[in-house]
Amino acid sequence: MKVGLLQFFSWTGRVPVATVYERAMDRVAMMEDSEFDCIWLAEHHFTTYSVCPSVTLMGAYIAARTKRLRIGTAVTLNAYYHPLRLAEELSMLDVFSGGRLNWGSGKGFDPTEYRLFNVTNEDVYDRFRETADIVQKAWRNERFSHHGKYFDYDDVLVLPRPFQVPHPPVYLAASSPDSIRKAGRRVTRSCSTRIPPAARFTTSGSSTRK
Repeated sequence: MKVGLLQFFSWTGRVPVATVYERAMDRVAMMEDSEFDCIWLAEHHFTTYSVCPSVTLMGAYIAARTKRLRIGTAVTLNAYYHPLRLAEELSMLDVFSGGRLNWGSGKGFDPTEYRLFNVTNEDVYDRFRETADIVQKAWRNERFSHHGKYFDYDDVLVLPRPFQVPHPPVYLAASSPDSIRKAGRRVTRSCSTRIPPAARFTTSGSSTRK
């Protein structure tokens, strides 16, 4: 069994934000020296709930301080990103870490984020899934084309290539049995913290693991 930890960067205002990051790095050091497999980094914006707007930047910082611990994104909020830029930054993190990236992505849930990033409840899921598809196409092909609802590209070369071959493990956030089934049909892993433990993880071609 592999055990990871979901790292939030909650800030109450009683200490400087820098102290929040320092304490998190103390925890990273303890995980690096123990049997923990992965630290999962939570992305949030415009809130003290977790002050980590860039999980790729935080991941690069952790990669420079560790040798063994895997670095997971939990999650990149895909609808807020340009998918080609996201593919590039994730690949760089995989290279910097020597192939220790686990890529988890999701659509988010916060109305303030939706409003300020100019997405809506109606389009956020489709944007999330299209971005996830584009990133994986960029990783699986030397060059690729994509003609979707929100993005349209021809003969794109995305560099650098991921360190892991063919690419880092891919997880999609899921908060219902239906979304877990959708993730399984896309040949990805799913992850959740919102539903009962017995239904949290699936892989393509299998029923929910208990």
